[in-house]
Amino acid sequence: MGSHSQPLPTPRLPRILSVVLSVTIGSLAGCSFPTTNEPFPSTSAPSLSFLGITLSSPIESLQPVNPVITLSFSDIIDPDTGSLVAIRLGGRGSPIENLIEHNQVERKLILRPKASLAPESEYQIDIGTSIKSLAGVALDRTSRITFRTGRDVLPNPAPEVALTLADIVGAKGQLKTYCAASGCHAAAAAGEVAARNLDLSVASPALRSYLVSAGAYGSPESLRLVQPGQPERSYLLRKILATGSFTRIMGDPMPAEDNPPLGIDAMLAIQRWIRQGAN
Repeated sequence: MGSHSQPLPTPRLPRILSVVLSVTIGSLAGCSFPTTNEPFPSTSAPSLSFLGITLSSPIESLQPVNPVITLSFSDIIDPDTGSLVAIRLGGRGSPIENLIEHNQVERKLILRPKASLAPESEYQIDIGTSIKSLAGVALDRTSRITFRTGRDVLPNPAPEVALTLADIVGAKGQLKTYCAASGCHAAAAAGEVAARNLDLSVASPALRSYLVSAGAYGSPESLRLVQPGQPERSYLLRKILATGSFTRIMGDPMPAEDNPPLGIDAMLAIQRWIRQGAN
């Protein structure tokens, strides 16, 4: 791991967006019902900050020809702008194509070149002000990181433990503990209707089918609740992350304000479940 990376902010309210959140979210009410007001940030909001980079080896060392590049930011990156990070051989030519993973929970972009880099060569990573947070706030400055490759090849990573919907909303899932409660996302009594008709009290094939097909769920961008393979475009994750960041949602963040926010391990599990295909 690189010695030049800095600690990530916690998922609690970041100082950089405290003014934005106090203005746009403080007056919104309701468990998960949308309002008619779209919460957009103040134009006086501070800029998004780039915090650091982690490469497969320390930055001053030679990198493998298939490096894993992790960029850390002060807030969640808009997925429409995350692809604008450029990696070039010697700073020249067209950008190299990368597989980009959005880790919105930890406010990271993870880049993996689609093809092996040239050995014993110099590369540059350019991070420009065209990159924005979900609040629409631009990166406050450009950054350029230079690194050199050696000849080593990283081994394939160990496979992740596969998660299912039952791990998320089943008996041991934190969504069941926090959200599948009477008066919110559960219908505990006869004639009771779960908020937004989203009943999380039972992990079932029918629930999964609803989660991956329901669109326009109060989202300004008509996102599906769950977009399999793309947690960064899943409205469910944005509602959960809104307890600590501006994420372009309607209504209140989830869980409701009378419950504590989900822990980071629970949010990472939800993010991983969606990335794995939301099975």
